[in-house]
Amino acid sequence: MPNLHVSMLALEVPNLLPRSIPWIDFTHGSFHVNSHSTWPRHAGRLIWATLLFAIGIVIGYLWTRRPKPAEPATWAQTILGAMGVWVMMTLGYGTIPHEWLTFGNSYLNFSTATYLMRRNRILHFDISRAAFADVVVTMIYGIVLVLQVWLFVRWQKRPVAEAAPAEPEAVEEQPTGGSPFERLRRRRASRVSAYGRPVTTGGE
Repeated sequence: MPNLHVSMLALEVPNLLPRSIPWIDFTHGSFHVNSHSTWPRHAGRLIWATLLFAIGIVIGYLWTRRPKPAEPATWAQTILGAMGVWVMMTLGYGTIPHEWLTFGNSYLNFSTATYLMRRNRILHFDISRAAFADVVVTMIYGIVLVLQVWLFVRWQKRPVAEAAPAEPEAVEEQPTGGSPFERLRRRRASRVSAYGRPVTTGGE
């Protein structure tokens, strides 16, 4: 039975990815297929977070293609939309970069002691694998920022849907005859407020 505290910290997340897959191995200076590569399990949270973020981008793109309703959004719709944007920003700016750094530092051994490229005639400095991981994180931030601004612009530039034509209301004919006092009372009775309610005075 898994420990409750460990499960609450998301350290034992059910992983539906395969335990091993065929993958290209570069470790011994040659390219050969390793049939027991276990990197999908180690990058499980990174893969699922990226997949959820991609699904959210597709849903947001499809929503931006819909015309803007003529009626203003309700309070519940506004709260749900803000929560969806917060979830997407949390995935893009927090979860995905964090999981990439965790995967790179633990499984891929992207530390300052290992190098992606050493100093040579063309390159006059060393590039560590930790620096490469930081560059990838910077690229992730840039991609997420571009997608965020792009979707915001598309959302603001949506065309407004045409409102349904309202049926013309029957206009009641008001009598024109009578004394000035009766005409004044008829005008007071026909006045309505901004909410469509009749306006009354305190003396009536």
